[in-house]
Amino acid sequence: MLRAASRCTPTPGRRTLLLAAAAAAAGAAVSRQARAQAPAYPARTVSIVVPFGPGNAYDMMVRFLAERLQEATGQPFIVEARQGALGGVAASFVARSAPDGHTLLLGANSTHAANVHLFKKLQYDPVADFAPVTTLATIPQVLVVSPGLKVNTLAELVALARSQPGKLNYGSSSATGRVATEALRQQAGIDAAHVPYKTSAQAITDLISGQLHFLVTDMALGVAQAQAGKVKALAITSPRRVPAAADLPTVAEAGLPGYEFTAWLALFAPAKTPAAVVNRIAELANGIVRSPAMADYLARMYALPFPGTPESLRQLIERDTARWGLLVKAAGIEPE
Repeated sequence: MLRAASRCTPTPGRRTLLLAAAAAAAGAAVSRQARAQAPAYPARTVSIVVPFGPGNAYDMMVRFLAERLQEATGQPFIVEARQGALGGVAASFVARSAPDGHTLLLGANSTHAANVHLFKKLQYDPVADFAPVTTLATIPQVLVVSPGLKVNTLAELVALARSQPGKLNYGSSSATGRVATEALRQQAGIDAAHVPYKTSAQAITDLISGQLHFLVTDMALGVAQAQAGKVKALAITSPRRVPAAADLPTVAEAGLPGYEFTAWLALFAPAKTPAAVVNRIAELANGIVRSPAMADYLARMYALPFPGTPESLRQLIERDTARWGLLVKAAGIEPE
């Protein structure tokens, strides 16, 4: 009897195998159940809401990204422009959208860092109303002047403006452009009037016609117009020269030491979007941002890939909100 019982009792090693098999089977069942319960993403068309006008570098970059997200997922990704309030119109719209990952915001340092200092009251909360997804790219800006303005360098522009206090004007269509130019004006000690625009395309049109005297805008737009002979490019705002436009000095090199402004772009979802969906969007976007095709495309836009994570984007917003607060104050800009 003892021998029979011994034959029926599993050995310690066999018990371990049986327990492992049972655990694996249970885990597989749970995994199948979780997959069955979790909705596929994306399940339908995804809208990426852009706060900038069509035709500028930001718009072109997000369209490039949207096309490849569509290829990767098999679902349509469309780009929807909602302009106004330095990105506030688009941000407010996405903040009120369903938190399911099918409406995203192409945000920037303007919508999520600068605007809290530029407006007395925002229609959205850059932190509470959004789930950060990932950074996408960094973009230097370029200082361009009207072709009729008799200057060819930053030093000459400063000298002209100082000789005619309050006679020159400058435009802006974003928080980056506004603060970048105000900081330049303050550091150079010049007096010039600000003219706000809804889009950079409108501003560049007035610059070409001579109604506007100077402008800080994204490099893709400004350099293209300069190469066409429609405006004159004087300097770029990044701390180092850009290889694709190596002949353009930085503002710091051109006479204002320590000057630096670089814009960034990022994706945001509405607050309360499930973490699994946020992480999936970040995974998809970063796969494209890290690709050679995206790097080549960004280089043509004078931009650099800037992949990240939801957490790294959250930390960037925290740092830049404080930084831009100091810059806005130093530039003497009063909240609207």
